[in-house]
Amino acid sequence: MSRMSSLDRYIEAHNAAVRSGDWAAFSAWFAEDAEVRFEGAPVGPFRGRDGVRAAYEARPPDDEVEIRNVRRDGDRTVADYGWVADSGARAGELRVTWDGDLIRELVITFE
Repeated sequence: MSRMSSLDRYIEAHNAAVRSGDWAAFSAWFAEDAEVRFEGAPVGPFRGRDGVRAAYEARPPDDEVEIRNVRRDGDRTVADYGWVADSGARAGELRVTWDGDLIRELVITFE
């Protein structure tokens, strides 16, 4: 399974959760010991699949994400991202470290 298609499917799960408010399928993308960190935003880090889910349920994003300029480096996938409402504008970078088909670490930067 390619990392780029995995990233696309993860983003689809994220955007579906933004629309529905149900973060269960989204959180299933994370390893049990995953960590989500934000750079440039005063939140987190969040640890563990349940911790990630709880964080997104407590403070969900209010817009869907779009990605571009996806690149791969070993078990890490990096992509520029932006918000659908600001289509084409770069908001920051997603840095995903994979553990098989699950996310071990997600770093989200804000610019």
